[in-house]
Amino acid sequence: MRGLITILVLAGVCGGVFYLGSLRNEQEDKPLLNVADDVAITVSVAKPMLEDIVRLVQAPGDVEAVLEVDVSAEIVAKIEEMPVEEGCVVKKGDLLCRLNDDNLRAQVESGEARVRQLEAAVQGAEADCEKAKRDLDRQVLLSEAEATSDLEFLNYQTGFKKADAVLKMRKEELVEAQAILKRGFDDLKKTIIEAPIDGVIAKLSAKQGEVVVTGTMNNPGTVIMTVADLSRMQVRARVDEVDVPLVHAGQKARVYLQAAHDLPVPARVVRVASKGSRVSGRDVVTFETILEVLSNDPRIKPGMTANVEVEVASSVGALTVPVESVVHRMRKELPDAVVAEFDKRQDDLDLSDRARLAQYIKVVYVMKGEVAEVRLIKPGIADTRRVELVEGVLAEDTVIVGPYRSLDQLEDGKKVALADDEMPAVDEKPADEDEALADGKGDGDDGDDSGDDGEEEKEKAAQDKDEDDDVMASGQKP
Repeated sequence: MRGLITILVLAGVCGGVFYLGSLRNEQEDKPLLNVADDVAITVSVAKPMLEDIVRLVQAPGDVEAVLEVDVSAEIVAKIEEMPVEEGCVVKKGDLLCRLNDDNLRAQVESGEARVRQLEAAVQGAEADCEKAKRDLDRQVLLSEAEATSDLEFLNYQTGFKKADAVLKMRKEELVEAQAILKRGFDDLKKTIIEAPIDGVIAKLSAKQGEVVVTGTMNNPGTVIMTVADLSRMQVRARVDEVDVPLVHAGQKARVYLQAAHDLPVPARVVRVASKGSRVSGRDVVTFETILEVLSNDPRIKPGMTANVEVEVASSVGALTVPVESVVHRMRKELPDAVVAEFDKRQDDLDLSDRARLAQYIKVVYVMKGEVAEVRLIKPGIADTRRVELVEGVLAEDTVIVGPYRSLDQLEDGKKVALADDEMPAVDEKPADEDEALADGKGDGDDGDDSGDDGEEEKEKAAQDKDEDDDVMASGQKP
């Protein structure tokens, strides 16, 4: 019986405790039965700053010359002379290499002989044609005098037509031979390869003594060398499809070379490809973007790997906070007033966009006294360190920025405390004022009495200093 009574008493006590714990204060929304005080969350804070902020788009790329020409051979021949080397500066028209021309000279001589032969044949055909014409004219006179037969007249007429046709054929053969001879002269000129532009020999792909071939449908041909104009350089960057809508021609950019990360080179966006390309073996789409380098820095060389930063947006004098202070919270985790304000801002969006944005809401927490207060924000542009806040935070607020574990536990009205190393940063009162307040609290007097005590301390310090000066003047040790 005693055991049963004890169990019933304990059950009643536990039930009462749970019942009282379920009752909450309507004003503070806290349990009436506070078994223990809430433990304050240790946080780090920062003040919003007014500064210029720039949004950047980063992309990898390769450096190349704006004007770069691959020099190839237009005939099949052996390189007989090459007076240039890699790095040589050349002007337009300078000799780059000379090919063997023995076969071409033989072809030209043969073509010249063929032309002379056909010129003589044309002269003979013209003589035959003139004789046939004279014979036909005589037959015409005899025919009028009825001194010849009709058959003989027709034979002379046919002979003239035949001689005229042979003359025309010889003339066409002469034109063909002259064209072949002209092509031979052109091929002979192609054995001397000259610089097409002013620039530098960027690469030598062939050597003296090698046989170069012309390009075909399946064979690109032999590239002898590459001449590049290093006075104008560009970067061929690969911008991700997520960032490419923000990049436009004319935007400012910076180029960071792998050889010198700390010295950026100014650049400008020239054009953005209208069609993307997919990297082989990867599900990534990039858009080729050309950036003109606005510098003649000798460190920039064709073929270098670089990273580019394009300034796609900027804001002057923006109110910014660290990016880690902006957190995402589900709707059910936020107060009703914050959720209502968020829904009010989404009235101009369609239903699908509202459903997508309403899953998580961007907020920041500010420190109000010893508790955290949630703020609905309207973010602007952001860089890698800070984000612009158009609405939601004032310059005099104190924003909670971390640590991440504390941010994950924060709720509206949650008790917070600063880390020990941040206490001086929050307390902005002058040191003299703190000492004066401490003196006033220690004496238990009002502000006037504390001021009198301060004057007495100053007078006492002055008297002690005078006594020390008198002792030193008399040569005695204090």
